[in-house]
Amino acid sequence: MKTFKQYLSEMASSVEDEALGHLTHVKDIPHEDPKFTGLSHELLTKFHQHRMGNTPEGFGATLKHDGGASVLIKHDAKGIAVTDKHREKRGVEARTEADIDTHFGHAPGYAAGLKHLLKHGHELVKKGRKVQGDLLFTPGDGTSEVHGEHTHYTPNRITGKARTKAPIGLAVHSEVTKGVAHGLSKGAIKKTPNIFVPEHDYSKPNPSTYSKEDREAVEHHLAKAKELIDNHTSEHLTPEHIQHFTIYNNRTTRAGTVPTTSGYIKHLEGERDKAAGKLKTEAGKQRVHAKFGSLIQHVYNHAPHFDRSIAIRRHLEQASEHVLKGVEHPDIKTSIDGKKSPGEGVLLQQKDAKGRMRPVGKIVPKAVSKALLNNPRFGRGELTESVIRIMRKRSEDISARRGIA
Repeated sequence: MKTFKQYLSEMASSVEDEALGHLTHVKDIPHEDPKFTGLSHELLTKFHQHRMGNTPEGFGATLKHDGGASVLIKHDAKGIAVTDKHREKRGVEARTEADIDTHFGHAPGYAAGLKHLLKHGHELVKKGRKVQGDLLFTPGDGTSEVHGEHTHYTPNRITGKARTKAPIGLAVHSEVTKGVAHGLSKGAIKKTPNIFVPEHDYSKPNPSTYSKEDREAVEHHLAKAKELIDNHTSEHLTPEHIQHFTIYNNRTTRAGTVPTTSGYIKHLEGERDKAAGKLKTEAGKQRVHAKFGSLIQHVYNHAPHFDRSIAIRRHLEQASEHVLKGVEHPDIKTSIDGKKSPGEGVLLQQKDAKGRMRPVGKIVPKAVSKALLNNPRFGRGELTESVIRIMRKRSEDISARRGIA
């Protein structure tokens, strides 16, 4: 198995893209990028050690807090520029309110929030630096209210209660240098009464918050996962199956059901029928049936391997649930539909060759993942298409690394 440093070296561009976009759940690495199946076990083991006060060299963790849009603020000789992770990749940035109207005016509420960041960004970001974070709340956004000494806000399915009266909330999690996202360096941001930035550091966890029962459960599930990984092959996870299998697993999380190989076959049958139903010609329908027939037969032919992939994910998921018990955010209390919820998890980091702490994966409680996947602002079709786009890009990247045309 490759070392973690080799992984970072070979996957630098992919990890960089993930850091600026969508970080992979650690439990999903074995089926989303099978070449690095052992990495998931390694990351969970390191975080387990970290929680017990034995932090491995070059490893780190930060507290995760999801907001609305993922935005970037740059402070250079020209002043402040704002953008988001999608437009940043296209070279789009806004330095004036007119720029914001041009590039973001299709979403007036979002544009208004960016104008507040443009106005106050210089108070937060040190000159010469560029930071990235999730937008939590802005004045008049319709999702936040001040109650006494606290601000309550709901940028997605999760409601946060923060001890602040600042008009703007921004969960800063990364600094960006020459297109590479990494942990915040000292002095990258400043304190300002106008922008609430929740604590993100988790470099010194208190071992007393990690119970003996949870430690033993983590070690049990990691041992079971290791046994399965040691006897695992990934030939069954072709690029097409990586895409479909990941969508299927996300749907089980969203529905609160348990993934199975037979369930995956039913998922493929449903996708086949849906795709064929959109076509008018018999020839087109036959091509779809032939394509999915081949995919389904592949699952039957490799059923024990898919069973093992699901079992690995189940043990990694259980290890994730227990390793997060007792991890609480010092600044924010969260709830889902009015009920207290666990924290939003952690981002895991590893030091790269230049000594920067790079985000490489995330651990999120299952209940939080389910809530986010059931965000009412996503229609089922919209969410599915979004996941498909992400997975198609990953499949293409994996195919390129494997030398598959």
